[in-house]
Amino acid sequence: MASLTELVSNDGLSSSNASPYTKKVDKRNDKLIYEEDTQQKRRRSTRVKRPPEIFNIVHEKRLDKDIVAAIKRSKLETYQLRLDYASFDEIPTIHATSEEFKDPVHFWNTYAHIGEKYGAVKVVPPKGWESLCPLDTNRMKFKGFSHPTYEWDCEKMKKCDHDLLIELFGNEKPSVEEVEKKYWDIVKAGDRSLVVKYGADLNVYSPEFKEYLVNQSGTKYESDVWNLKNLPKSPGSLLRYTEAVIPGVNTPWLYIGMCLTSFCWHTEDNYFGAINYHHWGDPKIWYIVPPQYAGRIESMLKNYLASESAEFAVYSLRVQIAPDVLISNGIPIYRTVQREGEFIFAWPRAFHSGLNVGYNCNEACNLAPLSWLPMGIKSMDNYKYNRKTCLSIFSLVMIGACNSKDFKADEIISITRFLSLMLSHEYELRKNASYPTVQMYIHLNNGGSLDIGSLVKDTPASGCYYVIQVLCGTPMKDCDLCDTPTFGSCLTCAHCNCTVCISCVSYHPCDCKDRIVLYRFPLQVLSRLISIGKRHYVKQIQKEWTVPSQFELLNQDARSVFNVESVLTTPESNTPTNTSRVKLNSLFLGDQKMGYGWQDLESMSTTAGSNWDDSPRPTITSEEWDPMWFRDLRAASVRIRSRVDTESKAGEESLYGEIRFCYPCSLSSCHLTNSNDNRSLAAVTKFTLRYMLLSLEEEHNESM
Repeated sequence: MASLTELVSNDGLSSSNASPYTKKVDKRNDKLIYEEDTQQKRRRSTRVKRPPEIFNIVHEKRLDKDIVAAIKRSKLETYQLRLDYASFDEIPTIHATSEEFKDPVHFWNTYAHIGEKYGAVKVVPPKGWESLCPLDTNRMKFKGFSHPTYEWDCEKMKKCDHDLLIELFGNEKPSVEEVEKKYWDIVKAGDRSLVVKYGADLNVYSPEFKEYLVNQSGTKYESDVWNLKNLPKSPGSLLRYTEAVIPGVNTPWLYIGMCLTSFCWHTEDNYFGAINYHHWGDPKIWYIVPPQYAGRIESMLKNYLASESAEFAVYSLRVQIAPDVLISNGIPIYRTVQREGEFIFAWPRAFHSGLNVGYNCNEACNLAPLSWLPMGIKSMDNYKYNRKTCLSIFSLVMIGACNSKDFKADEIISITRFLSLMLSHEYELRKNASYPTVQMYIHLNNGGSLDIGSLVKDTPASGCYYVIQVLCGTPMKDCDLCDTPTFGSCLTCAHCNCTVCISCVSYHPCDCKDRIVLYRFPLQVLSRLISIGKRHYVKQIQKEWTVPSQFELLNQDARSVFNVESVLTTPESNTPTNTSRVKLNSLFLGDQKMGYGWQDLESMSTTAGSNWDDSPRPTITSEEWDPMWFRDLRAASVRIRSRVDTESKAGEESLYGEIRFCYPCSLSSCHLTNSNDNRSLAAVTKFTLRYMLLSLEEEHNESM
């Protein structure tokens, strides 16, 4: 969402990427100050339950929270070193050749050993290469998140920059070193009287800026791999396979800065790699901490802000600490000055911060080469109980495995390693779960409506890949307790909307006997993907790779009280066809060209409305089946795709109500073992639809 956003440091840094503030004159000293907006909205977590109390160790004589915070902070060296920041070691500068510049991911991998050592590199494009700013900054207008109601433009930003430079430095062209020193003096002094404006996180390709887009048609830059619109989807990047549009990740953000605007210490979402390009204007100063020191800086931030939550200290992007503190605690910092026409590549999990020397324009996006995978796994572990992921690493890897032809042999090995880890982990979770396991399924009176059977039978790899990609595109909900994506499986029940991952089953709020483990894929699906990889690259797979045997996987899948394969193999079901696969694709991806989409869900849910084939199907009564479920799901899907805001009704837990169970649903009952039973199909369909509806609603809430 395009805006001017506020960043205020713990030390009182009033440099911000903030919404415009009302100017006032301090009559005591005739200085120009700015009135801070205290009504700015903050993003609220959608978590419905606090983290388990087991992590909060309580003692009878517990010290005061402020005392504990003071003790932790006292252990840090906070001595002001009076550093000459310009003397910091510089990150390496790479002058790219025309040949190197043909492939961004190959270029990234070529200099990975340098990037991992320093945390970042500066890249100077080859002579003759030209960029194009995606927005017409002479015409574009933008608003703050919540304040003010009027629009801002670049002319106002430029004037604010000029006025501030004159006020602070007496001229409009101070040196980089002068601005840098002034900035850190303000941070260390905790001076809150100065507020600056930063047009940050401007979503370039959102409808808001459509009229300001620069026409790139017919230009070389339109198809240029270094166009930041194309760069995240470069060959070799896992981001190229995701259908979701994630601003700032796989589509670029634009930044309009002025003197002393800054970005605080942070890593990229999911520890992705970052690429930042300087279009025009005054320089930007960067400070980078190498990835190998990320754990140390996280620990330091938590202790430095011990009175705040770990989530705020590490992930809020609102904490700025002077380099003096980091260096005095043994954390090395590298520096660089980015000027017009230069790229900065920041490596996965490299903490970085910086400031703008004056009025300028930058554009940024993320990249996910296969070398990112270990850091992606690390981010998943570190985010647990602290923050949500912006994109499921499970989906990225599964879809990446389905496009193995695009990767080199060593890259396939990286994917297969992760799949092996994923399979072993999911196998252990399901094996140890004490609840009935149920595979997600939507009964559409067509035995082939979810053709999972093709995943485990001896069909061509292309058929397996097709269905996996379709199912990876279905809604995915995060755990309501720890925020981990419930890609493989989750625990839910018939009495409440709370959905948790299997790791958090002990903390599910409902103690009923009707809780189930709802899973997306049979374990054999992951095993099949690994086998396909081994078939092509068996000579390069290391011996220490171990996954559960086929017998163990088959035995675990057989424990499921409901699975889709049993539906497909009932005498009443026809053999799934390629046509049903197309319909499945249109159902979840909304393929309007095929004439199917969310609008057809309701009609396909009844026997009378389905003419896909003439085979007999179990008829589900109106008591068991409510077409409103499908209207709710359709409304949620349309709302997400069109970004239409809809307010919830008073007293409703869900924006669309709840999919309720008309009668006590004991999932251990014998009728659920019969996959052709009316009640069995209705119950599983309800669970699956509710999961998808809650996932779509969660996605909408996070986009607000």
